[in-house]
Amino acid sequence: MVDHEQHIDEAFEANSKSVLAAYLLWFFFGMFNVHRFYAGKTKSAVIRLIMACTVILLPIVVLLWVIDLFLIPSMIGEQNLKTINLIKVGASGAAPSQTTRDKPRPALTEADKRREAMLEDLRATGYRKERRDTFGIYR
Repeated sequence: MVDHEQHIDEAFEANSKSVLAAYLLWFFFGMFNVHRFYAGKTKSAVIRLIMACTVILLPIVVLLWVIDLFLIPSMIGEQNLKTINLIKVGASGAAPSQTTRDKPRPALTEADKRREAMLEDLRATGYRKERRDTFGIYR
């Protein structure tokens, strides 16, 4: 058991990101958004890189670069949590469990029950159903 935990720790150490490295990348190569690529924020890094190529949007990129000074710890922490989850899923061989946000909530009120019934009806018909006017609202 200790060997398995040691393997997980070694895998995390090999794949984890460093806040210090992210700050160094931010300081030296920040205008190229290398720190965002390092933190796993590839989409926003590409968008900002394209923005930096245009002279008109360069002041906005500079402002976003300064804002990233405060966002780096949370970006790196988020990336490290993703790494931990990937290592745990890989080690257990099972899919990650659903969070409470992903689970459907039970219907609480009568309006919720009607809404759920309507959604089930729409799912059953493939969302290609004309609106029924059962209450005379849409006249």
